[in-house]
Amino acid sequence: MKKKLLLINPSQSKKPNLANLITIPSSSLGYLAALTPPDWDIKINDENIEDLTFEEADLVAITTYTCNAPRAYEVSEIYRRKGIKTVIGGVHVSMLPDEAAQYVDTVVIGEAESVWGTVLKDFEKNEMKKRYTSELISLENQVQPRTDLYSRKYKLFTVETSRGCPNNCEFCTVMLFNGHKYRQRPVEDVLDELEKLPRKFFMFSDNNILGHGKKAEERAIRLFKGMVDRGIKKRWGCYVGIDFVNNPEVLKWAKKAGCSSCFIGFESLNEESLKEIQKTRNLKMGVDHYKEVIQKIHDNGIGLIIGSFVMGNDNDYPDIFQRTTDFILESKIDTAQLSILNPFPGTRLFERLEKEGRLLYTNYPHDWKYLDFTKVLYKPKNMTPDQLREGVAQVYKDTSSRLTTLKRAITSYTETKDLLGAIIAYFGNRSSGDLWRKVSGAVDLAE
Repeated sequence: MKKKLLLINPSQSKKPNLANLITIPSSSLGYLAALTPPDWDIKINDENIEDLTFEEADLVAITTYTCNAPRAYEVSEIYRRKGIKTVIGGVHVSMLPDEAAQYVDTVVIGEAESVWGTVLKDFEKNEMKKRYTSELISLENQVQPRTDLYSRKYKLFTVETSRGCPNNCEFCTVMLFNGHKYRQRPVEDVLDELEKLPRKFFMFSDNNILGHGKKAEERAIRLFKGMVDRGIKKRWGCYVGIDFVNNPEVLKWAKKAGCSSCFIGFESLNEESLKEIQKTRNLKMGVDHYKEVIQKIHDNGIGLIIGSFVMGNDNDYPDIFQRTTDFILESKIDTAQLSILNPFPGTRLFERLEKEGRLLYTNYPHDWKYLDFTKVLYKPKNMTPDQLREGVAQVYKDTSSRLTTLKRAITSYTETKDLLGAIIAYFGNRSSGDLWRKVSGAVDLAE
């Protein structure tokens, strides 16, 4: 008789939240499923799209990020009371394994693939350890995730082609979890996965699809050309830096391969803030050239540019909100994601704010659920918490009204002739603006 494995992605909250605006499957659970021997019956349960029923299982594995950690611990304790062993992994618990160990049987630190087989063997021998520390894996022979186990409710799948980041941004956990070494999957392996992907839309989940350095950029072009050569006719999006526009060949082949959207980290219109967060690529290009970046992408027919802006850096003053509003409305950017700077555990930002006594909510693990980019969780340097929260809300209000978003969508279509992209931009702007107004606000300590 097969043993039963439940792979669970807990939700942050039953309330509406920005993270659930577009729900995508957890690729880490897909990879673990692919690495699990055939004598296990596997089910992936994502609480973001379906309620947990707490069904019986032999082993439960839970993935975490910071804002869903309290719920992950709660889910684990429910199963433990039923006498079912639990394993937990992910970025958050890798930063705080001692915290996680209070609520689970086993903690996996780092990328779980290298130790997953050992975890299962030890479980079968009733010798599962309290903690496993993984090594960074080579992506040369990476398994493909078990997409056949993903729910049909997902609107968008993701494909990973690389891991790791050589940068050292104060606020970021990527290099802490995936390491500084930039690792890449072979292009042919990625193409094989794309051919089997059961969706016409997908997102490359790499932090930057162009990677780092000239060789990585050439690899990206080979990937795009390979998609064209194999006749992979899908629409896709990616995360890129502003140097995405530096090489015309990149834009040309990305568009030919089906690129229809790109998420760009503009981060700030304040160069002092860019220096603060060590956004060297943006500084090298210059804030004055941001509009040119948008125009070049549109000129190549890529019809959905999502610009990321982070508010609340130590060099931000109240004028940053109006400056950001003006840029969004004048630059022809299709949609914008506005975030309040959040200090994640393990980062230098968290350590600095903690040392300076500026963290506002420190009842952990309960207060981790507030790290969803909509709450002010520290004392800003040049404004009050209310000014920061209300300033971001005002930017959304000024850029996401029905009339404003309609005008922006018409501009998007005029620029690129991509009707679907313009429609997505319209509803994306309306949805994100409406949702921000629902979820932002002061932290409710009674929750």
